[in-house]
Amino acid sequence: MSIADRPVSEETDPVPSKRTNWKRLGIAAVAVAFGLAMIPVLIVSAAYSYYFATDLIMPGVQVGGIPLEGLTLQQASAVMDLVWNVEVRIQAIDLTDASPYWEFAPSEIGLRVDANASAQLAHAHGRDAGLIHSVRQMIDGWFNGCALQPYVTFDSNIALQAIETWADVLHIPATNADLIVQDGESIQVAAQEGRSLDVEATLGLLAADPTSVLLKYRFVPLVMKPVEPTIGDVDQAASEAERLIASQPSLQAFDPVTGELITWTPTRTEIASWLQIERTPAEVHVHLDSQRLSDYVQSLNASLGAERSFDLEAANTAVMQELQGEDSETLLIRYQPRSYVIQRGDSLITISLKYGIPYWKLREYNPGMVFATGVTMVIPPKDAMLSIPVVMNKRIVISISQQRMWLYQDGEMIDNHVVSTGIPSSPTMAGIFQITSHVLNAYASRWDLYMPHFLGIYEATPYLENGIHGLPLLSSGVRLWASVLGQPASYGCIILDLQAAEQVYNWADDGVVVEIQR
Repeated sequence: MSIADRPVSEETDPVPSKRTNWKRLGIAAVAVAFGLAMIPVLIVSAAYSYYFATDLIMPGVQVGGIPLEGLTLQQASAVMDLVWNVEVRIQAIDLTDASPYWEFAPSEIGLRVDANASAQLAHAHGRDAGLIHSVRQMIDGWFNGCALQPYVTFDSNIALQAIETWADVLHIPATNADLIVQDGESIQVAAQEGRSLDVEATLGLLAADPTSVLLKYRFVPLVMKPVEPTIGDVDQAASEAERLIASQPSLQAFDPVTGELITWTPTRTEIASWLQIERTPAEVHVHLDSQRLSDYVQSLNASLGAERSFDLEAANTAVMQELQGEDSETLLIRYQPRSYVIQRGDSLITISLKYGIPYWKLREYNPGMVFATGVTMVIPPKDAMLSIPVVMNKRIVISISQQRMWLYQDGEMIDNHVVSTGIPSSPTMAGIFQITSHVLNAYASRWDLYMPHFLGIYEATPYLENGIHGLPLLSSGVRLWASVLGQPASYGCIILDLQAAEQVYNWADDGVVVEIQR
């Protein structure tokens, strides 16, 4: 037997023993490694089995930012509904200036998160993609999270109703230009542009992407449109108002009894109070308020006192003419009748001389009167003897006591003369009269004399007229009273020298007032 054929015992061969040990160690190491490798698998399997078996939403799942991990489908649906459909608020924002108006629940404008569908979406994650893929989804959600987008529903009918309601709230009407008259000044108020909500455009933006409105932007874009004023300016009305206020009208009234010329000039404030601003949807107009103007005229009339007045209609017309830049006529002040209680010893003649009214005029105003003590009679107004239109810029004043005559024109004395008035038995009556006639050479048959340059002024008795004239001439050719001029000498007329009589005759028009003073 050779050496090669001799069996070798284990005790005598150390190399094979070592190999066996390493083999065993390798197997053990593989077993340990496998065991360690299986731990995560077992953990993942256990976790997946737990979530799957308990029907809970997988780890890391959130919908619309709401963590739903570990919740049941019903719990997840309740949470989604509470947060998104109850607690969440979005804003309505004007796109022109990004100013928030108010916050509201999305459901108010037809936006809702479908809580059930969104919860089902979360619940399906890690379940509906096959076992291996579902486990991968669970593991990915566990470590990286899983953000899902909720389902958003949109009801355009609810949105339209809400937007139309907002339109009423948000509407800012345009302010028309206006005109205010205050403290005698016309003040223009500038027009202001308004705004209104464009319902159609706003609804269009919302309907185009309701999901982004709710989930991304969290606001409803409001589309506003301008509202133009119907009256852009009131320049024309303001110009007319200023023209009227600045017109400086004047109302003049002449008192023929006193010779006074009264002028009233209203202030800017008074004129402004007469203006009426009429506003239509398209224009502003300025009118004169006839009632306010009439009130002003009546106040002027009242200021004259109870005895005097002027024609109210003529006064209103005159003011209107002045306001339009036209010249107006001077008003004539008229007087009212008076009353007198007849005293013991009175007669028509004494009352006539007292009031400067011929006795026949007293009878005209008291027809059928029984003349007796204690009876109240009517005294004609002071201007009762002014029967023809009054010449306002000329006036003759005669003084019985001074035996003088003064001529006035435009308020200035232009000449004066010595006169002779009636003798005591046939006196010249004091009063307010006027030139009523011109007779170049009047004849008085009662005295058979001629009266050169005769100006009739009043009837002392019916058909017996007293007047102003030159030295009378008898039919015999004798000139009377030249030597007594300056003293009472006539039978009631006012006597001038021949030259003065001619001058006055040519100067004094019919209608010139003659004031005879005692």
